[in-house]
Amino acid sequence: MKKAVKVWENVLKVAVCFTALLIIIGLFGCNEVKSSTDLNQLKTSEFPSADGVLECYNVGSVGEIMYNMNNEPVKDTSEMKAVWISYLEFDWALKGKSEEEFRHNIDDMFNKVKSAGLNTVIVQVRSHGDAYYNSSLYPYSKECSSTVGVSPLYDPLEIMVEYAKKYTLSIHAWINPFRLMSDTDFALLSDNFIIKRWYNSGENMAQADGMWYLDPASEQVIKLITDGVSEIIKNYEVDGIHIDDYFYCVSPESFGYDKTAAREYTTRLVKAIYDTVKGYDSELLFGVSPAGNYTDKPTSDQKQYTDLELWCTHKGYIDYVAPQIYWSFDDNEAPFTAVFNKWENLLKDSPVKLYVGLADYKFYGSDIIARQIDAINLSDISKGYIHFRYDSIF
Repeated sequence: MKKAVKVWENVLKVAVCFTALLIIIGLFGCNEVKSSTDLNQLKTSEFPSADGVLECYNVGSVGEIMYNMNNEPVKDTSEMKAVWISYLEFDWALKGKSEEEFRHNIDDMFNKVKSAGLNTVIVQVRSHGDAYYNSSLYPYSKECSSTVGVSPLYDPLEIMVEYAKKYTLSIHAWINPFRLMSDTDFALLSDNFIIKRWYNSGENMAQADGMWYLDPASEQVIKLITDGVSEIIKNYEVDGIHIDDYFYCVSPESFGYDKTAAREYTTRLVKAIYDTVKGYDSELLFGVSPAGNYTDKPTSDQKQYTDLELWCTHKGYIDYVAPQIYWSFDDNEAPFTAVFNKWENLLKDSPVKLYVGLADYKFYGSDIIARQIDAINLSDISKGYIHFRYDSIF
């Protein structure tokens, strides 16, 4: 009898230990970061071509899952989950490649983008006063055929639009409106292009650090830029036009005017692009991605002579802003949360949407980007994010 009681006591001890173990697993097992195969089926809004499987990152500051106000794991419900594809990617994916090789590369790239749960590609189509498509206004980029002005014998943007449709990705055409090329590249360029004629005559441009830049004050320059935008949106089924943070890489004084005038000229350009886009199709989007730092006002307003305080708070300039908030949470000068909150405050009662540019290239092997995405998804203001850049995440 005593032996039987002893056996049952041992059984009960084992059962209690096993139950305790299950409770511990239940409490702490969620510390694992969800893998790319652990996905949620969510729907995006205002990106109808981009509905699909979306990845949840759910990584907290010390590895724990972050929770929302309802004590539920944070879900990646951003409407824009994008990646920038720059001329640097085209250096290996496009330069000197046959059409078949380029198609293979783009197919693989867009497949990876879709499989990662992203829904938008922002592809550079003008990086240095050039074009990655058949243009009557700008020469083919040297990233297409290895020589500026020489066609690759196919249309890269046309192919990218085709594969964006295949993978139900939204595609935005990214242009750098003012940056041109070097003296070496200008020497190879035909006089058929207006930028070469301006280069020859010394009109409408100035040089800095070996590169030439267009003068934002010139009405001829504004016309060239907006005509280039029209060329894209009329000939290619893109979902938007996107410009980045290169506004005044040459000082306004180099062009003969002051900073106040420079800000007015930058605003005139942004308004002209917006009106061009909306004049063709009101559903197309136009966005700007400025430098992300923010003191008492956006740093870009002070150094690049933008007027984001105007553009982000009034209709008629941009549909979205994507500040490049490229710092960690504990950065001494620009901690992510503090900077992000300032942009949220600027946009809180605005018709303009806030998407956040993320610096994947700076945080390899850490959970910082995942935590930043969680912060974005917990925000009532921000509606998405953009990874910089493709090569940094794939």
